[in-house]
Amino acid sequence: MKYQLDIEKYRKAIEKVIQRFADKGWEEIEVEELWFETSLPVDLIIEVIKSGITVPPEVKTITHRGNVLWKAHE
Repeated sequence: MKYQLDIEKYRKAIEKVIQRFADKGWEEIEVEELWFETSLPVDLIIEVIKSGITVPPEVKTITHRGNVLWKAHE
């Protein structure tokens, strides 16, 4: 948990990018796309997603290499 101190800052950055994707109508987001937009390390992005993030209702899934990291509740 080497990123623990700044996790809130990273969470806000990732949530902002997810919101931008949602505004464009994206329903599925891949971690690689978040990495491309934020330049944050992939392991950090995954850690933040697993720790809990706020995701707009338009987004249905967040995946990494075909594995679902986050899924909207039906």
